[in-house]
Amino acid sequence: MEINWKENMNEIGGAFMLTWAVGYSGLGVEWAVCLAVAWMAFAGAHLLPVVTWCHMLTGDLSDVEGNWMTNGMRLVAQVIGACLAIVLATEAGDIETGWAATDMWIPDIADNLWVVLGMIAAGAVWWQIHTRCDMVWASAFAMMAFAAAMTLNGASEMGASITSAGDGIVDTAVNWICDGLFVGIGALIGVKIHELLPEAGAAEEAAAE
Repeated sequence: MEINWKENMNEIGGAFMLTWAVGYSGLGVEWAVCLAVAWMAFAGAHLLPVVTWCHMLTGDLSDVEGNWMTNGMRLVAQVIGACLAIVLATEAGDIETGWAATDMWIPDIADNLWVVLGMIAAGAVWWQIHTRCDMVWASAFAMMAFAAAMTLNGASEMGASITSAGDGIVDTAVNWICDGLFVGIGALIGVKIHELLPEAGAAEEAAAE
């Protein structure tokens, strides 16, 4: 597999900027503005794990190298960028942040069913906005609007765990994967629904016949 260093450096730089400047809360206009600027500055970068999972699951699922491995490298690059930002912001651990790992939620998925359905719905709607609008501003502000339904801080959580000597790394890694996976599943469902719907012109012609 040939590694695209420019692509991965964009991910590292963009994730560093987001983590250091505004974090991954997804709340507030300043966050959406920073995300839009980062997308423009680091052209082609996904920056957020949920975005990478959307690309991954709506891409060619049979393409191991071009889809799964390439996007997997993006996810790793995002974590590296977050780690660098956390090391800088905490002065290599001298500043105590009070961070604690979040418990793994997937074993209790039955109790979190509505949350999971919300993630899937948010992924479906956001991906349609992202792929139909040519402006990064629309995608960024839509991401802000759906922040309550999507977990956007996967990279920074992984970065915090790694820079804390692996504290809670198993729970954090599983959450990092699942939080992006369900949003990506939503994006895939949205694409499939769109493909099943007839075009407006075709529907009118069928009705006329």
